[in-house]
Amino acid sequence: MTSQTTVDAFQDAVSAATPSIEAIVDFVNEHPELAHQETETAAYLVEQLRTAGYTVTEGVAGMDTAFRAELEFAAPGTKVGVIAVYDAPASIDDDGRVNPVHSCGHGPQAGGVIGAALALAAVREQLTGSVVIVGCPADEIHSPLTRELGSGKARTAAAGVWDDIDVALYPHPEFIDTVWPASLLMRRETAHVVGIRTLRRDVVCTPLVALANVSKVAERFDPATLIIESVTVDGDVEESAGMTFEASFLVFAHTAEELEARIAELHETVGEATWTTSGVIDAVRPDAGVTALVAEAFAAAGRDFVAEPPALGFATDFGNVTQVTRAAIVGVGHPDGWRYHTPTGAEEFAGRAGKQNAISTAQVIGLSVITIGAAQDF
Repeated sequence: MTSQTTVDAFQDAVSAATPSIEAIVDFVNEHPELAHQETETAAYLVEQLRTAGYTVTEGVAGMDTAFRAELEFAAPGTKVGVIAVYDAPASIDDDGRVNPVHSCGHGPQAGGVIGAALALAAVREQLTGSVVIVGCPADEIHSPLTRELGSGKARTAAAGVWDDIDVALYPHPEFIDTVWPASLLMRRETAHVVGIRTLRRDVVCTPLVALANVSKVAERFDPATLIIESVTVDGDVEESAGMTFEASFLVFAHTAEELEARIAELHETVGEATWTTSGVIDAVRPDAGVTALVAEAFAAAGRDFVAEPPALGFATDFGNVTQVTRAAIVGVGHPDGWRYHTPTGAEEFAGRAGKQNAISTAQVIGLSVITIGAAQDF
């Protein structure tokens, strides 16, 4: 059990760090950058951590905008890792152009995580264990370079970034205060068909056959289990000229067996094609011991903890991190909810509600680090 003196000292440190937390929220929101292009934002967050005394390694897991920042506390104990995310969704504007817009809460998320790191550094002599802040680019799965290069949390898990970390925490603005117990698996499947364009009715144009079959996919699958991500058909308009079809699908499931069955059904529906596949985004693996300690941190922060939330209805690459270390995906709630990936949501996350969520995240995550760091045999 963490002493009240330590809790009070940390809470005072968060209060002292509030101007910095709000400035981080502003900076992230004012510098929207797409996945794997978060150069200004990553550099800004790294500078905040270095100034606070963290030892920072940049470019981890082969990603230029990823980083790992470490700080030892006064006494040995559990090493807790916390994820910061800072990319902006690839949003489509009224003219159909792709623009980065911070409409998913990554300003408050990064502000809260870095704010917790600053407050922890201020009281480090009272604490047990150590903290590692892992900056993970490419949270947004639909961004062009996420699709090409992979997502940050999955890549750090595969590269061994978490191998020496005892517990991983990933906070995010949510509707309720909780630890999510489960999520879906996901895999991206991309179909490729190369053929010829024909103006004759008696000759089959295989790319157009595949295109017609996409409508069958839309009819056959529930959008909650399969999303048609993108479809492209291209080629010369002359008779017998080359023509291509490419379509990407995001396939979701509760189990690996269900995922494979759904993918096989997708392949059958699209028809003859060459397929490429992404790595699997794993389901979150719950940990009752970590969840109990995070619940203590919510209580210490004076917040109500929802002990039995529903499962997440989507996939997160934090699931890959939970396969390599004990972990919790932490929702920091806002009573009025959020309008994710909308212009209204962008305004909320950049405004007073978003900044308050960042402060709340700093409190909950910092207290979680303190509570877990001091815990024995959990």
